[in-house]
Amino acid sequence: MSKGNGDGMLGVGGTRSKLSRGALRGGAGGGRGGTDRARAQDQRQELLRKFQERATGKG
Repeated sequence: MSKGNGDGMLGVGGTRSKLSRGALRGGAGGGRGGTDRARAQDQRQELLRKFQERATGKG
């Protein structure tokens, strides 16, 4: 048997033509990362505000 690539199979792993390394690591390659990031930032700010209220005894 030959080890050629005559049958069109890519082999183990193949190639990634759609996703960059940054997109796989959670970068802005998805196109909707900006809104998700802004929402996450809002949630963190709200949580921090709640913790600060508890620490000062207001809540």
